[in-house]
Amino acid sequence: MSSKNISVRDDVYRALKEAKGEDESFSDVIERLLKGQEGEHSLYRLIGMVDEDEAANVREKAATFRESADEQMDRYS
Repeated sequence: MSSKNISVRDDVYRALKEAKGEDESFSDVIERLLKGQEGEHSLYRLIGMVDEDEAANVREKAATFRESADEQMDRYS
């Protein structure tokens, strides 16, 4: 397989290095990240990681936070 050299900023290199799995090459991690943009959002991998009770609790806390944030924004507008 042929390869190409590319230049990336230091901050991008650090982000790629951090995202890279132990057994992944940089090509693998770039390909994985690009595939995540094609259709299925990378957050879909989180489905099933929490049970329904925990998910309901998170939804409730998120709704409470949104209501509080909306109230605060209304006070300043």
